[in-house]
Amino acid sequence: MLTHIGIEITFFGFGLCLLQALESILSSRKIISMPVLFYVFNSFIILGTGLVALGLPLEYPLSIFLFPSSLLIIGPLNLFYYYYLLYPGQSMPYRTGLHLVPFFLSLVLEIVFQAQPLIFKRELLTAFFTGRDNHFLIVPFAFISLHVLAYMLIILKVFLLDTGFRKNQREFHFIGSIALAVFLIVAMLFFGFLFDIPGLFIGGSVLNVCVHIYIYLGLRIVPQFFDSLKMEIRKKRYEKSMLGGIDTAAIHEGLDNLMREDKLFLDCEISLSSVARRLSLTPHQLSEFLNEHKGSGFHDCINRYRIEEAQKLLMEHREASITSVCYRVGFNSKSSFNTAFKKITGKTPTEFRQR
Repeated sequence: MLTHIGIEITFFGFGLCLLQALESILSSRKIISMPVLFYVFNSFIILGTGLVALGLPLEYPLSIFLFPSSLLIIGPLNLFYYYYLLYPGQSMPYRTGLHLVPFFLSLVLEIVFQAQPLIFKRELLTAFFTGRDNHFLIVPFAFISLHVLAYMLIILKVFLLDTGFRKNQREFHFIGSIALAVFLIVAMLFFGFLFDIPGLFIGGSVLNVCVHIYIYLGLRIVPQFFDSLKMEIRKKRYEKSMLGGIDTAAIHEGLDNLMREDKLFLDCEISLSSVARRLSLTPHQLSEFLNEHKGSGFHDCINRYRIEEAQKLLMEHREASITSVCYRVGFNSKSSFNTAFKKITGKTPTEFRQR
């Protein structure tokens, strides 16, 4: 009876994650964004645990397609989502491609597996489910579990470096409680499946749903949570600045020379790393410099130089089309050019030229 209720709660959590993904799409007007990916892959995980609890994959192997891969991408997505929430507008300081290698390898293996004859898939899954503790598939299953836990440890480390270890802070309690819950979820799912304890397995799934509800309600009841966390991080960054001993005036001058004389911003492929190398800085140092001394992230800073150049071209070359100006100053699309132009000048390029 309790197991049946747990499965119902699991499928409710699946629907909740999809609604959160839809809400993220409607609020940001982007079909693919960090919050959307975060909630979509979480929904695959919750759905997969519910289907495994029902034993459905034994009859319909396709039902767990993307379940293992979702488990391998959820760790990196948690890390990227943390950075997305606390450092909006900044370039990700991580080599995202390397973090996603296990996911893509798993995805390829899943596609190969699903392409096999149905009888082969059923026999393999049946052998795994009935002799799971001795089956070779328990090794990748254990790796996936450790992979999720490793990323939670990384997030905790980043969080503690950002804020310091202050137990009385609600931010620490919030992040810490989520991390503890994730450790319990992984342990309950792993050992519940390994030792064929349905109650323990579905209990881990229910706890996962509860964590999502906790995050959803927590961020709406206390919407300023991440604002206060950002302030704490900014304070810590001042205390432990990576720019200590670096001549910030020289960075100002060097950056301005690169943009106004070399016009690096005209390169549509310009990146934080490439500019940092030209200034003999690390990407982290340049990112910190821009945020603390320019008051903006890397892309906003580059766009300001681009829009400044675009204004000159629009005034001096009135025969040039707005589209040609857009590409000349380094933008990849007219829509992004119009958005940046309006954000910085308060006018569209057409309005600016007319006035």
